[in-house]
Amino acid sequence: MPALVDQFCPNVHDAAITAAEYDPYSGTIATADAQGVVAVQRPGESAPQLLFQPTEAAVSAVSLVQRGQLVAVGDEEGTVGVYRCDSGDCIFQEAREGARGRVRAMRGVAISPEGRTLASIAKDGIIRIWDLETHERSAAWQGFSGGTVEFDPRGQRLLAMDDQGQPRLMDLMSLQALYMDRLQMPAERAQFTLDGTMVLAVGQAGISLLRVADGALIGSFATRGGSGISNLVLSPDGRQAGAITQRSVHTFSLPDLQPVGSAKHGAPDPSGAAYWGPQGVKVAGADGLMHSGSGQGSSGAAGPVVCVGGFGDTRLAAHTDHVAVWRGHRREGLLAVEAPPVEVQVDRDGRLALVRGSRSPVHVFDCTTGRRVFDGGAATAGARSMAVGGTVVAVHLKQGGVRWWDLARNKGYELEWPQAMALSGGGTWLGVVTPKGAVKVLDPATGRDAVPQPVPLADVPVVNVAFVNRRPDMLVMDQDGVLGHYDLGTALRQGQRAEGRDVITINVEVDRLWGITGGQYAALRLPEGDRCTILWVDVGSGQVVAEVPHLDPAAWVDAEYGLILEPGRSSALVEREMDGKERRVLRALPDGEWLAFGWRGILDNSPGAGGAI
Repeated sequence: MPALVDQFCPNVHDAAITAAEYDPYSGTIATADAQGVVAVQRPGESAPQLLFQPTEAAVSAVSLVQRGQLVAVGDEEGTVGVYRCDSGDCIFQEAREGARGRVRAMRGVAISPEGRTLASIAKDGIIRIWDLETHERSAAWQGFSGGTVEFDPRGQRLLAMDDQGQPRLMDLMSLQALYMDRLQMPAERAQFTLDGTMVLAVGQAGISLLRVADGALIGSFATRGGSGISNLVLSPDGRQAGAITQRSVHTFSLPDLQPVGSAKHGAPDPSGAAYWGPQGVKVAGADGLMHSGSGQGSSGAAGPVVCVGGFGDTRLAAHTDHVAVWRGHRREGLLAVEAPPVEVQVDRDGRLALVRGSRSPVHVFDCTTGRRVFDGGAATAGARSMAVGGTVVAVHLKQGGVRWWDLARNKGYELEWPQAMALSGGGTWLGVVTPKGAVKVLDPATGRDAVPQPVPLADVPVVNVAFVNRRPDMLVMDQDGVLGHYDLGTALRQGQRAEGRDVITINVEVDRLWGITGGQYAALRLPEGDRCTILWVDVGSGQVVAEVPHLDPAAWVDAEYGLILEPGRSSALVEREMDGKERRVLRALPDGEWLAFGWRGILDNSPGAGGAI
């Protein structure tokens, strides 16, 4: 069954699209982005059904073999490969590492029509040829440049640009260069017309048309002013060409190369990647969308969701320049931020949102009005952690120590010694870890002990602490990976020091604890490189009851309902059950629209969402 997050998905790229290709013979579309993700959309699909990531480097070139069976991919780290369009399976790959790879950063790739030969042009000016049946490199030619390499329709000739900006046509049987007239306007890209009888060459200064049979220059068009031409695309019927500039698409008739018209494409910060498909010319933008100037993809996307937060019925989805506030199934506000957030939190009443960036101070927003109501100051930049409860905001500073503020009373406090901290959901208690690893529970209004200091569970320093939501219970994790539990309510009523108990030993790093409403479960986040695992522990029995691996490292737990929240592709927040099953998706759409949906369909949406999907 397809993943829930893949439904109602208007864009599959969460980074700038850097390469695009359309195969007019099969109707297959391939796009790739700056994070190395490749998407293939086959005929009959409303959105790409194949997504794979052959590399983590920016993809600089893609090419489809006729009939859309294979796609060639080249990246900025010098890796080149060929993959099946139905499964993403690799049939060939050659990689280089480090500086060796960056020297041969790929600029263009091509597969011969019968699918037996792969060609590439790299930053180092070398054309490389591979035999895909033997996986051996069969040739390497120096003295080339530009961003294209292409086989003719019969696979007998190879077209590329030399280091003087002139097109070179090579016969692959004789390995001889065929004569072509010298261009008056040096070019960076060249391609065959659909029937293979002509060559179009484009550069900043204009377009040139050459005849393959005798190499004669038979037409040209010079640009005047403007941003120059960055790419050239052919219409599916081969009767027109489109020249891509920073703002517009200029179309020309073929074979006479006469201007037909111009239109704005609307792509923000275009990379130059583009294709001409059944719906016209599409130009890649930095927002991860293909733009056509009107209709679908005509304005920017919200950008990827970089971190999430939530409590109860409120969800926060942080994009690079704003945080979306969701209540239930509806998006109700946007909070403008100065830098991409690395963590967002909301108090349990859904009133205050905390936002922190990697280098920016902690800011507090009013979720209802969107107004920023508090700035934690420069000392909170790069904070280790933060928390909100009631009207109290607490920050564990980068240099150590804890600062907290009661926003209702307009008072602030600081302790220089805490090694870790936690705040109860109502802001009643502040838990801090002493330099020797003991735990103290303070009253945020005074900074004094709120309850007698709990009895240590062992002579092992505590490294993490959390309160159980809506209960007078506290969870601690010590340096040996032992999870402990304290009932502070009983100790408070009896006027005694709370004596806790060991719950379970976890022999891996834990960077976050949550105590779930009701007190039965605790959630633990285990960082694992570029992913994380959420572990669910039954506090009473001391048993692990669920384990959800391979989550985004920014995954969060809603301590009210015991749900996992994580960023999802295509500008989404994904909500999961304790067992990891997708429950709901909240997605930002192009044009400022939004959509909430679950397994039974759309739950709610903005008025114009239908046109953006």
